[in-house]
Amino acid sequence: MTHTDSEPDQRAFLAQVMAEITDEAKRRRSHDLPAGTERDLDELFLRYSPLSGRGGSVTAALRVVDSNAMVDPVVPVASQHAGGVAVKKGLRSLSLWYMSWITDQVNRFSSGVSRALHLLADQVDDLGRRVDAQRIVAGPVVRDPRAHRSDAWWVDEAVGELTAIPGRVLHAACGNGWLVQRLGAGGIDAYGVDPNSSADGAAEESGTDLRQEPLADHLGAVGADELAGVVLTGVVDGASLGERARLLELVTDRLAPGGTLVVHSLSPDGFDAPDAPVEVDLAPGRPMRPGAWEAFLPLAGYHAVQTRVGPDGRDYLVVARRPGIREVGDGSGRAE
Repeated sequence: MTHTDSEPDQRAFLAQVMAEITDEAKRRRSHDLPAGTERDLDELFLRYSPLSGRGGSVTAALRVVDSNAMVDPVVPVASQHAGGVAVKKGLRSLSLWYMSWITDQVNRFSSGVSRALHLLADQVDDLGRRVDAQRIVAGPVVRDPRAHRSDAWWVDEAVGELTAIPGRVLHAACGNGWLVQRLGAGGIDAYGVDPNSSADGAAEESGTDLRQEPLADHLGAVGADELAGVVLTGVVDGASLGERARLLELVTDRLAPGGTLVVHSLSPDGFDAPDAPVEVDLAPGRPMRPGAWEAFLPLAGYHAVQTRVGPDGRDYLVVARRPGIREVGDGSGRAE
C-alpha cells in the first residue's frame, strides 16, 4: 500500500545475508582464515550495502559501530616464516604495556561516543514516531451537520452492517457520541474517540464510552486485531493521500480478521458545495470518489467492498471487510 510495506521484508533479507556471512566466516575461521579478514568483510559490507546509503537504518549502522568500537592491543602472532612467531611474540611483549595504555583511552572514548550515538538514535526514532503519528490525521475533522446526525440516510445502513459483529466497534470522530449511543442501542459494544469531543449530559448519564484524544494516539495504543469494527466519519474527507493511506494501514492492523470497516465521506461535489463545512477550507486534501474506494480497498486487503451514494449526491457510505481466518489460511473463501 505504501513504500513502507516492503521495509520488514528488506530488514529480514539483510538479517539473513548477515547471518550467512557470519556462518561463512566461522566456517572459514576453522580452516585458518587469515587474521583481519572477518573485519575486512564487515567493512566491505558496510561500505557497499544499503545500510550506508540515505535509506539505511541508523540502528543497523550503529551495530557495526559497536562491533568495531573496541581496539584490541593483543596483536596476532601467527607467521608463515621460520622464527616469525617468536619474533612477533617478543615484540608484542615489549610493546604491550604501551599499547594497552593507548588502547584503553581509545576504547573509553569510542564507548562514550557509541553510547551518545545510541541516545541520539533513540531520540530520532521517537521523533520519527511522533511525526508519523501526527501525519495520520493532520487535517481537521470535517463535520457536516446535514450528514452527521442520527436521522441521516446512511446511519441505519451502517448500524445494520455492524449489528451482528462480536467485539468492540470504534467510532472516529465521534463528536458528542450520537452514533455511539445509536450503536449501543442496537446491542453493539461501541465506543468513540474524538480529538475535540463535546459529549453532552445525556451521553455522560447513559454511560457512553467517549474518549477525548487524537485518533493517532488511540490507535497507537490499541493492539493488533483488537477491534471488530471501525467507523470513520469526517476523518478521511479532507485528508491528503499519504494521511489517508497511513490511517487505513493503521486501522487495518487493528481490525480483527473478518472485521468491518465503515467509512462515511463527503463526495467531491459535497466538498465544493457553497454550504459545505468551513473545515474544508483548511483541509490539506480532497475526498475520493466512491469508485476510488472500490479500487483502493482491495489493494489494502479488504473484500466485499460496497459503496452507496446519498440521495442528493453530497456524501456516500463505504463498507468493506477484512478476510476471515479461513480465507487467509486456506483460500477456501469461507470466513470465520
